[in-house]
Amino acid sequence: GGINVFGGGLALYSADGVLLGGIGLSGDTSCTDHIIAWKLRHSVNLDNVPAGPDADSNTDNIIYNEHGPLEGFEHPTCFDTPGRGDHIEIGNNLPQDQPVGLDP
Repeated sequence: GGINVFGGGLALYSADGVLLGGIGLSGDTSCTDHIIAWKLRHSVNLDNVPAGPDADSNTDNIIYNEHGPLEGFEHPTCFDTPGRGDHIEIGNNLPQDQPVGLDP
């Protein structure tokens, strides 16, 4: 019992920032789950996030813990699966590579 929280769950927002629901994906790692959920949400243009806990991008992007004790929304760790890229680099670049908001 209890609650388990993992990456891979994101809210879905309409063009005017109204919360419509959520999406949850599960695969090989929590970090990959978040990356795939972000890309899927972006591809269907339901990523009009009004604000988020990531102070650098003001989005709901994953925040990696790189400095010791967890202080809030950080994901404790990510590990890379051989041949599948650098999860931390890909995750950190999501707001630039696939920005939230309306696509033209």
